[in-house]
Amino acid sequence: MRLLATCLAVSVLAWNGCSRRDALHSKEAVKAAIEAHLQQRADVMYSSMTLEVQDVKFSGDTALAQATFRSKRSSQISVGVNYTLHRAGDHWEVDRSTPAGGLGASPHGAGGTTQPPAPTPAPQSSH
Repeated sequence: MRLLATCLAVSVLAWNGCSRRDALHSKEAVKAAIEAHLQQRADVMYSSMTLEVQDVKFSGDTALAQATFRSKRSSQISVGVNYTLHRAGDHWEVDRSTPAGGLGASPHGAGGTTQPPAPTPAPQSSH
């Protein structure tokens, strides 16, 4: 009887650990982290856009997410942003963001954490 009780207790603890891990490794958890990151920024008008997390790849304590922001005024206006996140206890935090494809505007504005595109070399004149 004692063995049965011990096995049951271990099973419940293992199930709870898996449930928390599954909840942390979800698009919803990453979306919550991105939203929290954007709401802390005074230069972002997050209320005028809709966030869609397209894809997330988890690797240990890091995650790479592809997100799309759509204008609430005109759904044809959108911008893609890639996010790198790290696990901080029971939630995710944004480390950095870059425009999808490396070009274009970002909802983070000019003072954001996005990296500017690499400068294009000036054409060389032929002699």
